[in-house]
Amino acid sequence: MKAPTPPSTLIVYGRNPLLEALNQGQPIEKIYLLHHVRGGKIERICREAKRRNIPVARVDRSKLDQLTGLAHHQGVAAVISPIPTYDLDAFIEILREKEHPPCVIILDRIQDPHNMGAIIRSAEFLGADGLIFSPRDNVPLNPTVVKTSAGALFHLPICKTSNLVQTIQRLKASDFWIYGGTLEGELPLWEVDLTRPCGLIIGNEDKGIRPLIQKHCDQLFVIPRIGQTDSLNASVAAGIMLWERLRQKRNAPL
Repeated sequence: MKAPTPPSTLIVYGRNPLLEALNQGQPIEKIYLLHHVRGGKIERICREAKRRNIPVARVDRSKLDQLTGLAHHQGVAAVISPIPTYDLDAFIEILREKEHPPCVIILDRIQDPHNMGAIIRSAEFLGADGLIFSPRDNVPLNPTVVKTSAGALFHLPICKTSNLVQTIQRLKASDFWIYGGTLEGELPLWEVDLTRPCGLIIGNEDKGIRPLIQKHCDQLFVIPRIGQTDSLNASVAAGIMLWERLRQKRNAPL
């Protein structure tokens, strides 16, 4: 299998994301801790850093603010190697090795890094097998995405692609069903068969899934509503879709 491709380094901040990076063996160049910051998680970070011979520097708040862009860093930041990503061939090979019908999330122009991080967190928590996005149209895997994912990004295979349409066509040729959630969907979510290999498309926060992408879906569905609000946050919609897939999977006959 082709190894994942590493881009340039990035800054990761927050106690849980850094602990996950350490637990997953992510290459880390240096850790920065705020002077006098203490606590169980900080002690675990220090122990693991010592075990792996990772340099740890105690710094003042201005240094951490500079590193993280004034983000809520919880007194800790680190320079790490980039999140590894897979090309489509390697990604499909990973999916074929699953002992269950795999499910992947496909992002179509997600622009808010908090949304992307939350989608990744829900995807990993609810058992998705990977995530696909185009860096040309989507927010990159930046520190905010890593922080918002609460470390889930280190557990979920990520595929970068230059062309979502061609990627969808490749998945369909590999026996994946492609579903898209829209306000004009033909079926309610729970009537869509999510127990087979599938890709769930999450559209842009304001404009949804592009018409060109919709044309390549096998089925468009809608998340039924009761209230007056006409749409959901992208990450909330993703969580509902993945929970329904998990429900169907648990109820599927053996």
